[in-house]
Amino acid sequence: MGEREREEGRRHRVSDAEEVAEVLGAVSEALPKLIRDTIRSVISEEAGRNLGKAVGAFYKELVSSGIAPEDALDMAKKYLTSLMESGESLLKAIKGPLKVQVRAGEEEAEEEGAEEETEG
Repeated sequence: MGEREREEGRRHRVSDAEEVAEVLGAVSEALPKLIRDTIRSVISEEAGRNLGKAVGAFYKELVSSGIAPEDALDMAKKYLTSLMESGESLLKAIKGPLKVQVRAGEEEAEEEGAEEETEG
């Protein structure tokens, strides 16, 4: 392999590294906002209203399909529990390892305060 070919290989590797750095930079800028928006969509007032509507519609559909109201209520409760557990799992998966700021600085300050209490 000649000197010219080695130089081209080096330039190609540098170009790849720059491209990876650019992609990582874009991801590091976009990811925190995406996480905050996801968390807000799970724990917002609107999310609560939508959850209530979904469970209510599920209950009504069960009753209109001939399911006894007591059984439909039990099934709707289980459905609600399942949705709530899914939301909690999502929050844990997102918040835990990343220590996301849900509200600008507030959560981070709480975590720092908790760390200081355990150290002191």
